[in-house]
Amino acid sequence: MAQISPRLARTYFAEIAAGSAVPLDPDDLLHMMQLRQHGHVVIGDMALRCYKHKSKWTYDERDIRRAAQVFVNILLDLDDIVEFQLPPYRDRDEEDPEQRGRADWRGSIASWMYWSARHKHRLERPAEEWNEDSWHRIGPGGLPGELTWEEFTADYRGRRRNIASTRPLELMTRSGGRLFLPSAYVELLDRWEQVTEELVDRARICSRCRAQGPRWGAWRTPSSGGYLTLCPPCAGATFQKYAGHLRGVLYESARTRSIRADEYLCRLCADARAAVWDHCHDHGFVRGPLCGSCNTYEGKSTARSFLQDKEGAALHLLECRGCLERRTLPARYHAAVARMHLEATERHRVRSRQCRREPWFEGVELAHGEYRFELSCWWHKAEWTKAVTEAETSALVRDFVDQAFRAAQPATVVPAPRAAADTTARA
Repeated sequence: MAQISPRLARTYFAEIAAGSAVPLDPDDLLHMMQLRQHGHVVIGDMALRCYKHKSKWTYDERDIRRAAQVFVNILLDLDDIVEFQLPPYRDRDEEDPEQRGRADWRGSIASWMYWSARHKHRLERPAEEWNEDSWHRIGPGGLPGELTWEEFTADYRGRRRNIASTRPLELMTRSGGRLFLPSAYVELLDRWEQVTEELVDRARICSRCRAQGPRWGAWRTPSSGGYLTLCPPCAGATFQKYAGHLRGVLYESARTRSIRADEYLCRLCADARAAVWDHCHDHGFVRGPLCGSCNTYEGKSTARSFLQDKEGAALHLLECRGCLERRTLPARYHAAVARMHLEATERHRVRSRQCRREPWFEGVELAHGEYRFELSCWWHKAEWTKAVTEAETSALVRDFVDQAFRAAQPATVVPAPRAAADTTARA
């Protein structure tokens, strides 16, 4: 089996399938969006397995060439078309969690249209005139709200919108308020739904006890050969719980390098096998083992999102001995703490009273020893700037740290800072 990189796979696929009658988007071979969920990239109705080889993801070259040739051989009669209906709009909170995210090509196209209709509705009128019940009603033209076909196609021109690695909008036609696609293409998308759901169903099953897990790969844990599916009890029985034995140890120490992180459960989610030793970039101390998902979330999400949405985030950051003893967080989190404080306290005045709505934060910059936040209120068309000095921010961070400890362990006493010479643990 010849293993090839995602970039080479994309090149081969694009060259071989260049004459396909179906508009293709082979960039999915690079992005591997559903890798964690089921370990494949589905192009049309073909599931291309992704392999992990020497810590890098690869494809079987034969699979790529075979899939590309299938698209070359597809016959697409543009005169043989069928009508398809847009499903009604459903708010995310109304959806069954078990149905959320299912492979649904009609729902995907509808969501693009609803988004455009909502954007048009809000763009053309002030906030006080927004009517959330109007833009998702299907109008006489077959599109939601006041959206026109020309506006919809223009809105998505140049955007990367694909289903099953194909571009449906290039094949879609409209007549008399009705939407049409070639029948052979509709059959292809129907098969894509079936293949994708079969992959998801298989990948949800715990490889040990055969229990069924959630749809989005929460039980999927990385390994040297790809992803394994293990339920929390089986993962807990397989991997060790981290007990803080590397607390105060430098990430670059020989001791850290001698212990494998993937022998432990993730310290944050406590469900998946860890993949890396997470560490504080400000002070260099180990914080604990994290799975690939949690590690990516800590490093690439916004600081505010990590602190607010990830349970135990603040206590995990304080596993760094340097942060703990100084009652602080890494520098990249300081502006987020100041913003969270302003979200709770900052309100502009409307005539003689104070606006009750939380302001919208347009941006922040650090200049001349203070964080300058640009705020606005859509309802009153107000814009203003609020400055928080670095000293004030440091005090807010200390309060945030103390509150995190009190919320988690009421009896915990945060240790007082030690002498600087005592802050480097030896391996």
